[in-house]
Amino acid sequence: MERDLVISSQLINIEKVRSFLDEIFNESCLNRNYFNRVFLGISEAVSNSIVHGNKNDRSKKVFISFLYQDDKLIITVRDEGVGFSIDDVKDPTLPEYRKMENGRGLFLIQQIADEVFFFDEGKKIQILYSLV
Repeated sequence: MERDLVISSQLINIEKVRSFLDEIFNESCLNRNYFNRVFLGISEAVSNSIVHGNKNDRSKKVFISFLYQDDKLIITVRDEGVGFSIDDVKDPTLPEYRKMENGRGLFLIQQIADEVFFFDEGKKIQILYSLV
């Protein structure tokens, strides 16, 4: 199953993402025990795309795709920003970076997902969850 969602860059639209993910879980009869973990990762990725990628520019879009096959859910989030280098993101667990405002969302995604990949100079993140 493959589905796509496009939203404008407003944080209020994360609720649309939640509803859309809920539909996907229902249609595919996915185990609801995974829902919160998946939603946490996708909401962090979408928030980053809106705030850091698209700079809250409502005219810019965030593109979200869901692919479910072979007990794996692959979520791709892409924005229209200039991108970033993952190497420039500081580790928020290190004492000198604990009070920084940025970097915790990506760290969290990497902790709760099974695999995370960055493409297109950081404008696109792919999050993989194994739902078995």
